[in-house]
Amino acid sequence: MKLRKMWAITFWVLLVDFIALNLVGMTSINFNIYTTAHKVIGQMDPGILRAVFAIALLIYAKREWKIDVLHQKGGYMHMFKDGWLMIVLTVMNITVASDTIVWKSLLYHMNAFNIVLAFSIGLIEALFVGMFEEISIRGVMMGAMLKGFKKYPVMKSIFFSSIVFGSLHMLNYFVSPFWDTTNQVIYAAGLGFVLATVYYVSKNIWVSILLHAAMDYSSFVFSMHSIYANTATSNTVDILSIAIFVIGLVSSYLSLLVYNRKQGKKDLLF
Repeated sequence: MKLRKMWAITFWVLLVDFIALNLVGMTSINFNIYTTAHKVIGQMDPGILRAVFAIALLIYAKREWKIDVLHQKGGYMHMFKDGWLMIVLTVMNITVASDTIVWKSLLYHMNAFNIVLAFSIGLIEALFVGMFEEISIRGVMMGAMLKGFKKYPVMKSIFFSSIVFGSLHMLNYFVSPFWDTTNQVIYAAGLGFVLATVYYVSKNIWVSILLHAAMDYSSFVFSMHSIYANTATSNTVDILSIAIFVIGLVSSYLSLLVYNRKQGKKDLLF
């Protein structure tokens, strides 16, 4: 694939993502999650349009751009071997980084219907977000970059697709506090390195989708009140976001080194 075509595909994927995210925002179907005192603690939106755009992009990419997003089956152990940072952050979202208000409500101030609603709609939303972002960024965009870059295609594809992934979160500047969004852009890029590496070594888009969805799910459910209330949690770039960026970048490179060694390759740049 020529570089011109690769960058053209990158542009079109970004355009589709921008249109899709705006349409999802305008056509959201919010399910209110109530406490027993009938106070709204959070909202869930399944975001069905995300799945529609993801499937359409997957089919179009295979037919028109000859990019096989799905590749092969299996490789689920890479979720833990190479995606360990995502697993750690998922656990943190449920425990130390969760809303105490949400935990107290789940344990003492919510009926069974609202608990089931929160967990079920949150799961659907997380899966659709994971499908949309992984298929568009990792599957199609990174897939085009792997074909387009001639020198060091793996490193360049993972790096640039991850930076784009982080940058896409700048759209949240319109709806979320400035520093919260800035930190999200930074750590999303770091997580992008991990997800891109997991997809590359597993050759299975469902591996990165499930890993992505698991982390989003933990956040959607256990931080639903802070998301709903849109509360700022920081007033500067925080150390955790920088740490996630650095750890994601380093762990991505080390995972690729190990993977290449198993393939009989000893290059330090690839």
